[in-house]
Amino acid sequence: MLDVRSIELGEQQHEDFSSDSMSMSFCRKRSFQRQACLLSVMAAFSLGLALGAFVPIIGITGAHRDLAHPSADHRSPSDQVAHVDRRLLKSKVNPYVPVSFVQDDLQDMITSDAESSSSVEFVLPTEADVDLDGIVQDGIYWGQMIEDHIPRGFNEAETRSWQEYISGSFVVSLKPGCGRMQNRLVVFSDGRRACARYRQNTDQIQGELFSFYLGQLLNISNLVPSTASVIDVQSPLWVSAAQDIASAQWKVQRPVVLTKWVSDLEPAGIPSPFQPMDKHMNKFDVRNITLGLEDLRQPQRTLLDLLGVPKPQPTPLQPPPRAVKHLDKGKLERLVELAQWSDLIVFDYLIANLDRVVNNLYNFQWNADIMAAPAHNLAKQSDSQLLVFLDNESGLLHGYRLLKKYEAYHGLLLDNLCIFRRNTIQQLQQLKDDGPAVRLQRIFEHSTTDKVRDILPPLPEKSAKILIDRIDRVLSQVQKCQEQFTVTS
Repeated sequence: MLDVRSIELGEQQHEDFSSDSMSMSFCRKRSFQRQACLLSVMAAFSLGLALGAFVPIIGITGAHRDLAHPSADHRSPSDQVAHVDRRLLKSKVNPYVPVSFVQDDLQDMITSDAESSSSVEFVLPTEADVDLDGIVQDGIYWGQMIEDHIPRGFNEAETRSWQEYISGSFVVSLKPGCGRMQNRLVVFSDGRRACARYRQNTDQIQGELFSFYLGQLLNISNLVPSTASVIDVQSPLWVSAAQDIASAQWKVQRPVVLTKWVSDLEPAGIPSPFQPMDKHMNKFDVRNITLGLEDLRQPQRTLLDLLGVPKPQPTPLQPPPRAVKHLDKGKLERLVELAQWSDLIVFDYLIANLDRVVNNLYNFQWNADIMAAPAHNLAKQSDSQLLVFLDNESGLLHGYRLLKKYEAYHGLLLDNLCIFRRNTIQQLQQLKDDGPAVRLQRIFEHSTTDKVRDILPPLPEKSAKILIDRIDRVLSQVQKCQEQFTVTS
């Protein structure tokens, strides 16, 4: 007979043994997990040390570059950081706001978080940075330092002297040259020369002459002295050139514009701030040119950036000075040229000149390289660096008739300009107050002979009204720039 007590004791011992076994198994699992965790940490730490020491040694950046761009030259990591991707120069990137660029061949390797966290930022210019004493005044005007170095150009006294010279001179020959087929290079008895503009339509003669008068009223000295004459082989001026006049197929009793010959002219290109259609010219651009920062763009991201490996850092730029007391010759010449371009853009907008920069802008849609070509009807004196505004015959009449087609290009140039010559804007305001039609008619009457005025009409009333509208448009742009760039105390 079984002892119930013995059975209960045995069951109790069996339960105690099972409990001990389960406890030992759980302890083993916990120990194994701790060991595995420790091994994982050590492995990660070892891998990190290996990457930190091994990647810079083998030059993984160079390896990636050679793989993606086999023709590229070898650069150190610091050179890669400073390397500028030229595609940015063609992209519509505002240089004054944070930008981010990722190489196309690495696009699929980067998540959106990595992209946002590794973007490069440029510091926004402050008013203190651009307060360039003598270079920019009141935020929108060229300063006295620049004004003092702008070439003198052609003043009112030289224009009067040229008109008096023509009235008492004798033409001895006409030679081919000076642009279009029926234009001629005029040689006078004393050896002086002039360019004679002859056209079948008098509105182009009017455009040339009245555009010159407008430049005089605005004190823009980049227009060569010009005057009008009537072809008359019986007059002392033309009698000796009667045979050449017939050879040129000029008709008598027709008006021509005689422009003083200027030597030592060379082609003039379009400055970079006005080449692409999304560029601009304001005090921040002047500041960047002055400080040598105009070509600064965001450096490329490299594979080192993606791996998070430390790399050599470029030397940080020094804080820009509040004022610049001296400019090297190259920067000064460039700013002086841009100051003359400020007048050029205002002048060409007022007369709606088609034959200069607008011509390049219009043809840009078919020829992307045309903006790098010299500007039409613009030259530079090689000795003085004076920009010479040539051949303005489309101004005020022909150009106004084509505003529907070309106004977008005229407006594009004006909208991108926010730095002006103060005297030009002051004269423009005075012209608006006095009435441009009255002022232009007055100078026309004082500068031409009765014979010229009998053949050549005054500026049409319709053109005078359009000119008033365009003066208002320029002054409106000046006001907009004042609101945006002038610091108010």
